[in-house]
Amino acid sequence: MSATDDPLWSHFRPLSLELVTPGDGILVAGGYGLFLRQQSLLEERTTPIAIPFERWTDAAPRATGDMDLIVSLDLISDEAANRALFDALRRQGFVVSEKPHGKRWKFFKEIGENRHIIAELHTPMPGEDLEHVKANRFAVKHQPSLGEHGVHGRTNQEAIGSELHPTRFVLDGVTVVVPNPVTMSVMKLTAAEDMWIKSQDRTLEAKERSYFRDQAIKHGHDVCRTLAMMTAEERESSRNVVESIKDMPPFLRAAEIYFDFFNGPQKWANEVLAGKWLPEDLDVIHGILGDWYRAGEQAEA
Repeated sequence: MSATDDPLWSHFRPLSLELVTPGDGILVAGGYGLFLRQQSLLEERTTPIAIPFERWTDAAPRATGDMDLIVSLDLISDEAANRALFDALRRQGFVVSEKPHGKRWKFFKEIGENRHIIAELHTPMPGEDLEHVKANRFAVKHQPSLGEHGVHGRTNQEAIGSELHPTRFVLDGVTVVVPNPVTMSVMKLTAAEDMWIKSQDRTLEAKERSYFRDQAIKHGHDVCRTLAMMTAEERESSRNVVESIKDMPPFLRAAEIYFDFFNGPQKWANEVLAGKWLPEDLDVIHGILGDWYRAGEQAEA
Protein backbone atom coordinates (compact mmCIF):
# COMPACT_ATOMS: atom_id res chain seq x y z
CA MET A 1 0.00 0.00 0.00
CA SER A 2 1.45 3.37 -1.02
CA ALA A 3 1.39 6.77 0.64
CA THR A 4 -0.82 8.00 -2.20
CA ASP A 5 -3.42 5.40 -1.22
CA ASP A 6 -3.15 6.28 2.46
CA PRO A 7 -1.28 9.33 3.78
CA LEU A 8 -1.32 7.85 7.31
CA TRP A 9 0.31 4.55 6.42
CA SER A 10 3.88 5.90 6.43
CA HIS A 11 3.28 6.97 10.05
CA PHE A 12 1.13 4.07 11.25
CA ARG A 13 3.32 1.28 9.85
CA PRO A 14 6.56 2.17 11.69
CA LEU A 15 4.61 2.79 14.89
CA SER A 16 3.04 -0.67 14.64
CA LEU A 17 6.38 -2.32 13.95
CA GLU A 18 7.82 -0.72 17.09
CA LEU A 19 5.40 -2.54 19.34
CA VAL A 20 6.72 -5.69 21.00
CA THR A 21 3.82 -7.85 19.81
CA PRO A 22 2.08 -6.16 16.86
CA GLY A 23 -1.66 -5.87 17.34
CA ASP A 24 -1.85 -7.18 20.88
CA GLY A 25 -3.69 -4.78 23.16
CA ILE A 26 -4.19 -2.15 20.43
CA LEU A 27 -7.11 -2.12 17.99
CA VAL A 28 -7.47 0.30 15.10
CA ALA A 29 -11.01 1.67 15.29
CA GLY A 30 -12.91 4.50 13.62
CA GLY A 31 -12.67 5.46 9.99
CA TYR A 32 -9.04 4.42 9.74
CA GLY A 33 -9.76 0.91 10.96
CA LEU A 34 -12.50 0.59 8.32
CA PHE A 35 -10.16 2.01 5.68
CA LEU A 36 -7.45 -0.56 6.43
CA ARG A 37 -9.97 -3.41 6.57
CA GLN A 38 -11.34 -2.41 3.18
CA GLN A 39 -7.83 -2.15 1.73
CA SER A 40 -7.02 -5.66 2.90
CA LEU A 41 -10.20 -7.11 1.38
CA LEU A 42 -9.66 -5.26 -1.90
CA GLU A 43 -6.11 -6.58 -2.15
CA GLU A 44 -7.19 -10.13 -1.34
CA ARG A 45 -10.42 -10.31 -3.36
CA THR A 46 -10.99 -13.97 -2.41
CA THR A 47 -12.93 -13.74 0.88
CA PRO A 48 -16.71 -13.47 0.36
CA ILE A 49 -18.30 -10.56 2.22
CA ALA A 50 -21.91 -9.66 2.99
CA ILE A 51 -22.19 -7.19 0.11
CA PRO A 52 -19.55 -7.67 -2.63
CA PHE A 53 -17.66 -4.53 -3.60
CA GLU A 54 -19.04 -4.84 -7.12
CA ARG A 55 -22.45 -3.91 -5.71
CA TRP A 56 -21.23 -0.84 -3.81
CA THR A 57 -22.11 2.41 -5.53
CA ASP A 58 -18.91 3.88 -4.07
CA ALA A 59 -16.29 1.27 -3.20
CA ALA A 60 -13.36 3.71 -3.00
CA PRO A 61 -11.75 3.43 0.47
CA ARG A 62 -12.23 6.64 2.46
CA ALA A 63 -8.89 7.99 3.69
CA THR A 64 -8.80 9.80 7.02
CA GLY A 65 -6.44 12.15 8.84
CA ASP A 66 -6.41 10.63 12.31
CA MET A 67 -6.04 7.31 14.09
CA ASP A 68 -8.47 6.13 16.77
CA LEU A 69 -6.74 3.35 18.69
CA ILE A 70 -8.50 1.25 21.32
CA VAL A 71 -5.96 0.44 24.03
CA SER A 72 -6.85 -2.55 26.18
CA LEU A 73 -7.23 -2.37 29.94
CA ASP A 74 -4.46 -4.97 30.21
CA LEU A 75 -2.06 -2.66 28.38
CA ILE A 76 -3.01 0.34 30.54
CA SER A 77 -2.46 -1.71 33.72
CA ASP A 78 0.85 -3.25 32.58
CA GLU A 79 3.54 -0.72 33.44
CA ALA A 80 6.10 -2.06 30.97
CA ALA A 81 3.62 -2.24 28.06
CA ASN A 82 2.20 1.18 28.92
CA ARG A 83 5.64 2.79 28.93
CA ALA A 84 6.57 0.94 25.72
CA LEU A 85 3.57 2.42 23.87
CA PHE A 86 4.44 5.91 25.08
CA ASP A 87 8.07 5.47 24.03
CA ALA A 88 7.04 4.17 20.60
CA LEU A 89 4.78 7.19 20.04
CA ARG A 90 7.55 9.55 21.11
CA ARG A 91 10.18 7.94 18.87
CA GLN A 92 7.82 8.22 15.91
CA GLY A 93 7.42 11.94 16.43
CA PHE A 94 4.13 12.08 18.30
CA VAL A 95 3.87 14.57 21.15
CA VAL A 96 1.29 14.74 23.93
CA SER A 97 -1.54 17.24 23.61
CA GLU A 98 -0.90 20.33 25.68
CA LYS A 99 -4.57 20.68 26.52
CA PRO A 100 -5.38 19.32 29.99
CA HIS A 101 -8.45 17.47 28.68
CA GLY A 102 -6.35 15.53 26.14
CA LYS A 103 -3.36 14.95 28.37
CA ARG A 104 -1.77 11.54 27.85
CA TRP A 105 -4.43 10.16 25.45
CA LYS A 106 -4.24 12.55 22.49
CA PHE A 107 -1.01 12.80 20.51
CA PHE A 108 -0.05 15.05 17.60
CA LYS A 109 2.58 14.63 14.90
CA GLU A 110 3.59 17.53 12.68
CA ILE A 111 3.91 16.41 9.04
CA GLY A 112 4.31 19.78 7.34
CA GLU A 113 3.55 23.45 7.62
CA ASN A 114 0.24 23.78 9.44
CA ARG A 115 -0.35 20.06 8.92
CA HIS A 116 -0.51 17.33 11.53
CA ILE A 117 -2.02 13.95 12.24
CA ILE A 118 -3.69 12.87 15.46
CA ALA A 119 -3.52 9.61 17.35
CA GLU A 120 -6.21 9.23 20.01
CA LEU A 121 -6.10 6.41 22.54
CA HIS A 122 -9.45 5.07 23.75
CA THR A 123 -10.13 2.52 26.48
CA PRO A 124 -13.37 0.83 27.60
CA MET A 125 -14.60 1.71 31.06
CA PRO A 126 -13.52 -1.04 33.48
CA GLY A 127 -16.47 -3.13 34.59
CA GLU A 128 -14.88 -3.94 37.93
CA ASP A 129 -11.95 -2.92 40.08
CA LEU A 130 -8.73 -3.85 38.31
CA GLU A 131 -5.29 -3.83 39.85
CA HIS A 132 -3.13 -0.91 38.70
CA VAL A 133 -6.03 0.85 36.94
CA LYS A 134 -7.84 4.03 37.93
CA ALA A 135 -10.74 5.34 35.86
CA ASN A 136 -13.17 8.24 35.73
CA ARG A 137 -15.54 9.47 33.04
CA PHE A 138 -12.69 11.21 31.23
CA ALA A 139 -9.76 8.79 31.26
CA VAL A 140 -8.48 5.36 32.24
CA LYS A 141 -5.03 5.52 33.84
CA HIS A 142 -2.31 3.37 35.31
CA GLN A 143 -2.24 3.38 39.10
CA PRO A 144 0.11 4.54 40.53
CA SER A 145 0.68 7.32 38.02
CA LEU A 146 3.47 6.89 35.49
CA GLY A 147 3.85 10.65 35.32
CA GLU A 148 5.25 11.90 32.01
CA HIS A 149 6.27 8.40 30.88
CA GLY A 150 2.97 6.63 30.29
CA VAL A 151 -0.29 6.86 28.40
CA HIS A 152 -3.94 7.13 29.40
CA GLY A 153 -6.95 5.93 27.49
CA ARG A 154 -9.83 8.26 26.85
CA THR A 155 -12.83 6.62 28.53
CA ASN A 156 -14.98 5.24 25.72
CA GLN A 157 -18.01 3.41 27.01
CA GLU A 158 -19.13 2.55 23.47
CA ALA A 159 -16.00 0.40 23.00
CA ILE A 160 -17.74 -2.43 24.90
CA GLY A 161 -16.84 -5.90 23.73
CA SER A 162 -13.89 -4.64 21.71
CA GLU A 163 -11.72 -7.41 23.12
CA LEU A 164 -14.10 -10.07 21.78
CA HIS A 165 -13.42 -11.68 18.39
CA PRO A 166 -11.35 -8.86 16.87
CA THR A 167 -10.49 -9.18 13.18
CA ARG A 168 -6.82 -9.67 12.24
CA PHE A 169 -5.23 -9.20 8.84
CA VAL A 170 -1.81 -8.34 7.42
CA LEU A 171 -0.98 -5.33 5.23
CA ASP A 172 2.53 -4.77 3.93
CA GLY A 173 4.01 -7.00 6.61
CA VAL A 174 2.10 -5.35 9.45
CA THR A 175 -0.47 -7.17 11.57
CA VAL A 176 -3.54 -4.95 11.92
CA VAL A 177 -6.35 -5.71 14.37
CA VAL A 178 -9.74 -4.01 14.24
CA PRO A 179 -12.74 -4.36 16.57
CA ASN A 180 -15.52 -6.82 15.81
CA PRO A 181 -18.39 -5.43 13.69
CA VAL A 182 -20.83 -5.32 16.62
CA THR A 183 -18.60 -3.03 18.68
CA MET A 184 -17.90 -0.90 15.61
CA SER A 185 -21.65 -0.51 15.02
CA VAL A 186 -22.23 0.57 18.63
CA MET A 187 -19.54 3.24 18.31
CA LYS A 188 -20.68 4.47 14.91
CA LEU A 189 -24.41 4.52 15.64
CA THR A 190 -23.79 6.55 18.80
CA ALA A 191 -21.53 8.98 16.93
CA ALA A 192 -24.03 9.37 14.07
CA GLU A 193 -26.88 10.33 16.39
CA ASP A 194 -24.67 12.67 18.40
CA MET A 195 -23.55 14.53 15.27
CA TRP A 196 -27.07 14.68 13.87
CA ILE A 197 -28.46 16.19 17.08
CA LYS A 198 -25.77 18.88 16.92
CA SER A 199 -26.61 19.56 13.28
CA GLN A 200 -30.17 20.44 14.33
CA ASP A 201 -29.06 23.03 16.90
CA ARG A 202 -30.35 26.35 15.55
CA THR A 203 -28.14 28.31 17.94
CA LEU A 204 -25.12 27.27 15.85
CA GLU A 205 -23.92 28.93 12.68
CA ALA A 206 -25.06 27.36 9.41
CA LYS A 207 -21.48 26.32 8.63
CA GLU A 208 -21.22 24.44 11.93
CA ARG A 209 -24.57 22.72 11.42
CA SER A 210 -23.51 21.67 7.94
CA TYR A 211 -20.28 20.22 9.30
CA PHE A 212 -22.09 18.18 11.95
CA ARG A 213 -24.61 16.96 9.36
CA ASP A 214 -21.80 15.76 7.10
CA GLN A 215 -20.18 14.00 10.07
CA ALA A 216 -23.45 12.29 10.97
CA ILE A 217 -23.84 10.99 7.41
CA LYS A 218 -20.20 9.85 7.39
CA HIS A 219 -20.73 7.83 10.58
CA GLY A 220 -24.00 6.42 9.23
CA HIS A 221 -22.21 5.36 6.05
CA ASP A 222 -19.51 3.75 8.20
CA VAL A 223 -22.15 1.64 9.96
CA CYS A 224 -23.17 0.31 6.56
CA ARG A 225 -19.58 -0.23 5.42
CA THR A 226 -18.90 -2.21 8.60
CA LEU A 227 -21.80 -4.57 7.91
CA ALA A 228 -21.15 -4.79 4.18
CA MET A 229 -17.58 -6.02 4.76
CA MET A 230 -18.54 -8.78 7.19
CA THR A 231 -17.23 -12.23 6.40
CA ALA A 232 -19.08 -15.45 7.20
CA GLU A 233 -16.73 -15.99 10.15
CA GLU A 234 -17.45 -12.51 11.52
CA ARG A 235 -21.19 -13.04 11.03
CA GLU A 236 -20.98 -16.22 13.10
CA SER A 237 -18.83 -14.77 15.89
CA SER A 238 -21.02 -11.65 16.11
CA ARG A 239 -23.67 -13.78 17.80
CA ASN A 240 -21.29 -14.46 20.68
CA VAL A 241 -20.42 -10.78 20.94
CA VAL A 242 -24.09 -9.76 21.07
CA GLU A 243 -24.81 -12.40 23.69
CA SER A 244 -21.93 -11.08 25.84
CA ILE A 245 -22.85 -7.38 25.73
CA LYS A 246 -26.62 -7.27 25.12
CA ASP A 247 -27.36 -6.28 28.75
CA MET A 248 -24.82 -3.45 28.88
CA PRO A 249 -26.06 0.17 28.80
CA PRO A 250 -24.03 1.27 25.73
CA PHE A 251 -25.44 -1.63 23.69
CA LEU A 252 -28.97 -0.92 24.93
CA ARG A 253 -28.51 2.73 24.01
CA ALA A 254 -27.28 1.76 20.53
CA ALA A 255 -30.40 -0.41 20.16
CA GLU A 256 -32.58 2.62 20.98
CA ILE A 257 -30.67 4.71 18.45
CA TYR A 258 -31.09 2.06 15.78
CA PHE A 259 -34.83 1.56 16.23
CA ASP A 260 -35.76 5.17 17.07
CA PHE A 261 -33.35 7.07 14.82
CA PHE A 262 -31.27 5.11 12.34
CA ASN A 263 -34.15 2.92 11.14
CA GLY A 264 -36.98 4.55 13.06
CA PRO A 265 -40.25 5.96 11.76
CA GLN A 266 -38.43 8.53 9.61
CA LYS A 267 -35.87 5.95 8.38
CA TRP A 268 -32.99 8.41 8.75
CA ALA A 269 -30.41 6.02 7.28
CA ASN A 270 -32.41 5.33 4.13
CA GLU A 271 -33.01 9.04 3.65
CA VAL A 272 -29.49 10.40 4.06
CA LEU A 273 -27.71 7.39 2.56
CA ALA A 274 -29.89 7.26 -0.54
CA GLY A 275 -27.62 6.81 -3.53
CA LYS A 276 -24.81 5.27 -1.50
CA TRP A 277 -26.36 1.79 -1.31
CA LEU A 278 -28.76 -0.19 -3.45
CA PRO A 279 -32.15 -0.56 -1.70
CA GLU A 280 -31.85 -4.34 -1.52
CA ASP A 281 -28.40 -4.05 0.05
CA LEU A 282 -29.67 -1.59 2.65
CA ASP A 283 -32.31 -4.22 3.45
CA VAL A 284 -29.51 -6.74 4.10
CA ILE A 285 -27.74 -4.27 6.38
CA HIS A 286 -30.93 -3.50 8.28
CA GLY A 287 -31.65 -7.20 8.60
CA ILE A 288 -28.33 -7.85 10.36
CA LEU A 289 -28.56 -4.76 12.58
CA GLY A 290 -32.15 -5.57 13.47
CA ASP A 291 -31.21 -9.09 14.55
CA TRP A 292 -28.43 -7.77 16.77
CA TYR A 293 -30.32 -4.95 18.42
CA ARG A 294 -33.56 -6.82 18.97
CA ALA A 295 -31.51 -8.86 21.43
CA GLY A 296 -30.97 -5.64 23.38
CA GLU A 297 -34.67 -4.82 23.38
CA GLN A 298 -35.50 -8.34 24.55
CA ALA A 299 -32.89 -8.15 27.30
CA GLU A 300 -34.42 -4.91 28.56
CA ALA A 301 -37.99 -6.21 28.45
